[in-house]
Amino acid sequence: MFRFGQGQSENRWMDEHIQVTGKTVNFSGEMIDDNLNSLTWWTNKHNRYASLEAVEMLNLEYRFMQRDITVGLATAQQPWVKRWIKEKIYVRLPGGFRAFVYFFYRYVARAGFLDGRAGMAFHFLQGFWYRYLVDAKVDEVKRYMRQHDVSIQKALLDVLEVRV
Repeated sequence: MFRFGQGQSENRWMDEHIQVTGKTVNFSGEMIDDNLNSLTWWTNKHNRYASLEAVEMLNLEYRFMQRDITVGLATAQQPWVKRWIKEKIYVRLPGGFRAFVYFFYRYVARAGFLDGRAGMAFHFLQGFWYRYLVDAKVDEVKRYMRQHDVSIQKALLDVLEVRV
């Protein structure tokens, strides 16, 4: 949360962070988004997010867009630590396998199994299905590029309907 006009968002497709000017306050605990929309709404939303996440992952490999980074790692803020892990370790794991690793981390290592049946559905969909979908979309774009001998930008438009 920040006061209108006192923050600037990174220019990124996914996982953008806000650079706030002025004084900040740290809150303890966690914020809970108790989303009451249907599972169909949620899966449609995350299917669109998976396409944008695939663009970000492909950009790490092909560098077809400038990456906007507003905060330095030296601050050791949680978002930066997570981004570093994602961009330096997670992306180097084999596609598909990394989805399993992330699900295992969330469901077992972080005790997601204590969240009951609804928690199992959430952790599986968010921690495995979504991440696997991103990997499948990345593979689909790369395969399309090879088969049709087109640029990454053309493949993203044709396969994911994303214009870069």
